[in-house]
Amino acid sequence: MRLIPDLAGLPSVLDAIIRPWVDAVESTGLGMGTSVADTAARTALSISRRVVVTSELSNCLTQARHASEAFAQKLDRRNASVSNERKAALIALAVLIEELRLAEPSDSTRALGLAW
Repeated sequence: MRLIPDLAGLPSVLDAIIRPWVDAVESTGLGMGTSVADTAARTALSISRRVVVTSELSNCLTQARHASEAFAQKLDRRNASVSNERKAALIALAVLIEELRLAEPSDSTRALGLAW
């Protein structure tokens, strides 16, 4: 069974921001750790710019980044088995996505007309 976080019902702005992170964790293979780590870092920064970051959301972002970075490090090891790390990263992303469903747009997001 594949564990892919559910993006349904997420505001389109947040869906567009987080989807590459989910795709990177879900589909990358060995030797692609840098790509996963870079995507996680860029996405976390984008999220923090587009929403009001509560302490709970900050914690979820941190957990998702740490899980993705652990997965990324394992991807760059020769002959590594990454199923546990991939699963942990996808679970952390699912938790983050649930928290994002409660997020409010930041002032800069509202100023750009991207509020939901």
